[in-house]
Amino acid sequence: MKSRTLARVAVLLAAMLFSASYSAAQPGGPGGRPPMGGGPGGRPPMGNRDWSRMGDSQQASQVRQKKKVREGDKFKVVGSLRDSVSGEFLPFVNVAVLDSVDSSFVKGATTNFDGLFEVTDVPQGAYLLRISAIGYSSVMIPFTVANNTALGTIRLKPGATTLGEVTISADKPLYAMDGEKMVYNVSEDPSIQTGTTEDALQNAPGVEVDVEGNVTLRGVSSVEIWINDKPSKLTEENLKTYLQTLPANALARIETITNPSAKYATDAEAVINIITSAHIKSNQFVSFGLNGSNQPFFSPWISYMWAKEKWSFNVFASGRYSFRDNESSGWSVQRRDNAAADGYDTVMRQTDTSTTGNRSYSGNFFANLNYEIDSTSELSFDMGGMYRFSHNVSDRHTEQVYWPLSIDSTLDYSIFDSTRSPSGFGHVGADYTKKFDNEGHNLRLGVNARFSRDASSEWYSRDYTVYNDLDENRYLLSHSSSLGASLDARYNRPYSKDGELSYGLRADWSNTSSEFNRYSDWQATVVDRLRSYTFDQDEATVNADVNLTHRWGGFTLSSGLGVGLEYERVAYGSEMDFADPDPDPTVNPVVRPSVHLTYRTDDMHNFKLNYSMRMTTPSATQLSKFRRYGEDSYSTGNPNGLKDSYTHNVEAGWQKYFERFGNVGVEGYGRLSTNEISSLTDAEEDQWLDRIVTFSMPYNMGSSWRYGATFNMTYRPSGFFNVRLYANVYDYGYHMEYDRGGLHQVAEQDKLSWSVRLNAWAKVFNQYQVHLSANYTSPTIGLMSESKARYFLNMGVRSDFFKRKLSVFVNVQDIFNWGGRFGSGSGNTNPYFLSSTTNKMANSRYISAGVTFRFGKMELEKDAKDGSSEAGDSL
Repeated sequence: MKSRTLARVAVLLAAMLFSASYSAAQPGGPGGRPPMGGGPGGRPPMGNRDWSRMGDSQQASQVRQKKKVREGDKFKVVGSLRDSVSGEFLPFVNVAVLDSVDSSFVKGATTNFDGLFEVTDVPQGAYLLRISAIGYSSVMIPFTVANNTALGTIRLKPGATTLGEVTISADKPLYAMDGEKMVYNVSEDPSIQTGTTEDALQNAPGVEVDVEGNVTLRGVSSVEIWINDKPSKLTEENLKTYLQTLPANALARIETITNPSAKYATDAEAVINIITSAHIKSNQFVSFGLNGSNQPFFSPWISYMWAKEKWSFNVFASGRYSFRDNESSGWSVQRRDNAAADGYDTVMRQTDTSTTGNRSYSGNFFANLNYEIDSTSELSFDMGGMYRFSHNVSDRHTEQVYWPLSIDSTLDYSIFDSTRSPSGFGHVGADYTKKFDNEGHNLRLGVNARFSRDASSEWYSRDYTVYNDLDENRYLLSHSSSLGASLDARYNRPYSKDGELSYGLRADWSNTSSEFNRYSDWQATVVDRLRSYTFDQDEATVNADVNLTHRWGGFTLSSGLGVGLEYERVAYGSEMDFADPDPDPTVNPVVRPSVHLTYRTDDMHNFKLNYSMRMTTPSATQLSKFRRYGEDSYSTGNPNGLKDSYTHNVEAGWQKYFERFGNVGVEGYGRLSTNEISSLTDAEEDQWLDRIVTFSMPYNMGSSWRYGATFNMTYRPSGFFNVRLYANVYDYGYHMEYDRGGLHQVAEQDKLSWSVRLNAWAKVFNQYQVHLSANYTSPTIGLMSESKARYFLNMGVRSDFFKRKLSVFVNVQDIFNWGGRFGSGSGNTNPYFLSSTTNKMANSRYISAGVTFRFGKMELEKDAKDGSSEAGDSL
């Protein structure tokens, strides 16, 4: 302990002597130079020092000493960091020595409790000292090493200042408002770097990802995922696999747009844009690892990146195996109007219990090649693919009681189901970017093609306890293939230093062809005509938009108008009377206006006010009369026709960033929809199955609304500890009128729902990173449906070894096993069909662990895809 204290004192004295000798050598002060702290007639603070002059003076001094040093010797670089306002020393701040030629990483260190740093074994040469501290300016200081070097006391402060060739810029805040976008800077969040993109989405304001990987934004499930400013175009299952595999440390930021303007040309109510890390000019990096859990979950991966001058290449591949057990129980009641027409009579009550096991295997591959044609043009090619195979086995026991009661009023049976489902997806694309100047005048063109194929084979049996003549054995085969292509163009042209115009054009085409063959025996000899059919779909859309952005002072106004044309044709082939082989195609125009106003003050207050209108037209599938039958249910379109739906969105918000605290933000929002298209689950006596079955059909809801407020806070008292809190409370309701069985029906319901999420991260003993996350979501409602509450608590530890060449993490998901003990579920509130289901995940609580090996120049890590993931499946 005494030797460590003496060492600290020696380093501090060396720093003071260097600072004093440097000051004495300059004009002013003890030799005519004003004090370092500034003041009337004094020199500016350290953060504004002309480092180029210091570097020249230091280099001249050290050249004189060069003869005393042998070639190949290595030296120490020492200094200290202080807060420029309070004067406090800054502990646990990262300091890196970079090569002055290509900025590659040479050595690094972290300041101790007294703000002192010491970088050892630095060879002779010219370097850059990079200092990164959360809440402070990122400093880049040129210096030369010819002997042991003391850099003195360096004072950090927020703000951005450019001096000569040296730029000192403020760190990006974790959250920021930018026009219509709420930006979550993933690269600035140390607590999520070992996770996946799915984990990072959980930290973005308003975003929630459920156990099945479904993404919602502020309770809305109509969300479109974009990647690098382009729609992902991934199928639902492939998108889930992508989000669970892509590592968070490959991301730069996540942008959430809850009120999309015309330039997004989307029917979705919200857009999440995932931006990956920036292009690297020169270097190479390889990493690989293995992650697993006792759930079980197992995933090996490898990543390689190479870049040289104008070329860069990145390839990533991974595999995944998982196994999940689920238990569920539920009940349902089917009713009809009673004779007095003032209530309901129960027709049938059903209870179900089931167990399900799912095994899945998947692998994916991604490659990207970039070529910088010149300083103004860049060409990029990408390709990728995924393959997934899953095997699902379930056992279900059902009891049905019919009224009026009789000797034949009870049915008791068991169902066994085994389904094997292989699926694959691939895509290729090219992008060309041309910059006409450095003021925002640019053109971007993109072309993409995609293809997918899905298949399944299912063995199904139903065994009755008493009525064995009703036993059923079925064999179900299906396959589906899809092709698609898209063309995107975006032209941006500033009309002044304060404003710009943006023009966009997007064209998309896709074709899907499916065949569903059902047999009434396992030998596939007796065709089930009711459930066998073919499906063919063609879709084409063209969207154009113009957007104007103007800035004056701290205000930014963005307004846009988008117009589009949507074409769709579907055909259902079947031997049944309700076949729909040649319906008329649908052609619908759409209009999307938007206005966004933001205001940002010098002391980091952010305000926003947004409005947008979204127009949704009914799809050809929603209008088709064809019935898609399952075992005891079917879904169909609404042959009576559907109206266009209009949704109006308004948002107002405030966000404040504090120098040493973090940030606090509140937001109010409202959404009003007229003629919203939503599916209703009901029950009826079916003429084809000759029993009561459930069915779903789309309707126009008269009106629906969602009004709420959010609160988010990030507390970051230092660079080694932060806590994030996000809360959302809203009222959702609807009023619907429709005809059922010749009777006019009125349905109205609203409910107050809320959710809260807490995340904490801390660095302990300057070695271990501890993570904690907790989430609670209250029950929510939809159209005559309700989802039950969901909650979990996770905790993990991560550490790096051998200068980050090796990383290890351990994580515990659902510590209290709430997913296994209480589960989650949903139900229907339709008075004619009431139901409730509870799902419990047997392996909801599990321990996951992973190891990562890295080789190459570590400065590339932020831009190479890395599979360090602690994600598994959770409830």
